[in-house]
Amino acid sequence: MSAILRFRAAVRRRRARGDRGVAMVEMAIVAPLLALIVGGMVEFGMLWRDDMTASSATRAAARVASNLGDDSLADYEALLALDAGLSGLTNLNIEGVLIYEASAADGEPHASCFDGSGDPVDSAGRCNYYTAAELAAISGIDCSVACAEFPDDASCASGWATYFCPQTRSTNQGTGTTVVGVWVRIQRDYITGLLPGNGVTITDQTVMRVEPR
Repeated sequence: MSAILRFRAAVRRRRARGDRGVAMVEMAIVAPLLALIVGGMVEFGMLWRDDMTASSATRAAARVASNLGDDSLADYEALLALDAGLSGLTNLNIEGVLIYEASAADGEPHASCFDGSGDPVDSAGRCNYYTAAELAAISGIDCSVACAEFPDDASCASGWATYFCPQTRSTNQGTGTTVVGVWVRIQRDYITGLLPGNGVTITDQTVMRVEPR
């Protein structure tokens, strides 16, 4: 009887060793897939957060431009608000900002605000295009009194806001106030490095009617 018990015990030990080997093989197969799934959840969760942050920053910028109306510093203050709203994000590169007249029914920037490759450009009477370098320089410019980049000049003959001149934006409710839009495009790099490619492009825009005076 004891011999039979010893035999059964030996069989169980061999099976246990085999099960451990199978478990190790299964873990080696499943672990990379599990890491990819978890990494993807983290990446897309952070991407969703960054997209919401970009939308909030764009709304804040459009609200400022709407409140200031035809003030010469409307673009300046709007860009400051946009920069402040995006300051908490990392792994991103701002490809361009448009402050534009949203005359289209869908609120999109006019076709002339983009070149043949789809990149934003200045367009007379339609939109002011601000590069990433110009946006970064805004925080170092003090326009509280006067500045060359956003001069208090009704002709808008110089400075950065010459194409869609803030002083020409209508604040007259009787004749119709201008609808101003803020458009931004951001290249957001992946953080985990687990997904294919370098990252995604976030594009957001908000339009608001200039407040009448």
